[in-house]
Amino acid sequence: MSALDGVAAVERISRECFRSFTHLPGARLIDDGRVFGALTDVPINFFSGIATSRLSEDEVPGIVEMMSARPFRWWISPASRPENLASILVGLGLQHTYDSTGMTIELRAMDDGAMPDGLTIRRVTDLEDWERAFIPGFGRPESDRGVWRTVYPQCGDVWTHFAGYLEGEPVATTSLLFCGDLAGVYHVVTLPSARGRGIGRAMTVAALHHARELGSTHAALQSSKMGLGVYRSIGFIPCCDLTLYTWRP
Repeated sequence: MSALDGVAAVERISRECFRSFTHLPGARLIDDGRVFGALTDVPINFFSGIATSRLSEDEVPGIVEMMSARPFRWWISPASRPENLASILVGLGLQHTYDSTGMTIELRAMDDGAMPDGLTIRRVTDLEDWERAFIPGFGRPESDRGVWRTVYPQCGDVWTHFAGYLEGEPVATTSLLFCGDLAGVYHVVTLPSARGRGIGRAMTVAALHHARELGSTHAALQSSKMGLGVYRSIGFIPCCDLTLYTWRP
């Protein structure tokens, strides 16, 4: 997959992520050929936002105003327009949240590595255990508890969630978004007390194996600086830089 194809894959996964949220009650798909995203009633900015945008400077304020009653996020990739989109968003009140690296992998080339001692990985449909690791792992506020496990089951069968256990206790999560030949890896996290043992790597590999079983040939993800080495060791290749901006009413 070339660098250009990699950017397209990362953007496609972001669009399909937001598309899955339009199954939620009252949700709205935003797709007019220039901008793609979703607007939902969920009070967490992960579930509303803009995945891709090819806009003029004058069009950006109207999109922000349309979405501003709810928390939302806006991804900027190399293909985003206008070129000064970041400064426009900041001027409109959005906050820079973090920078990440878009990465892709050809699934037949992935390196499984060794399973950490004592780790059990399960696919879960009742997300209570998943949430028990996800909330503290990502430092999410306690007010989020119950929201994720309520919302995700309404988003369709394109999502598969995994929980990792040590001695019967959930310590790690990952989630897979299936989009046919391409899959997206999300929510890879390990509780601080269990880090440094290769658990996050194993959780990612488990999700990729499931993607391959479903028929995907490639996968994409957005990596933090902390995860870059882990994903490289599996076989992911960096393809672009991404920036996330968020809005809170």
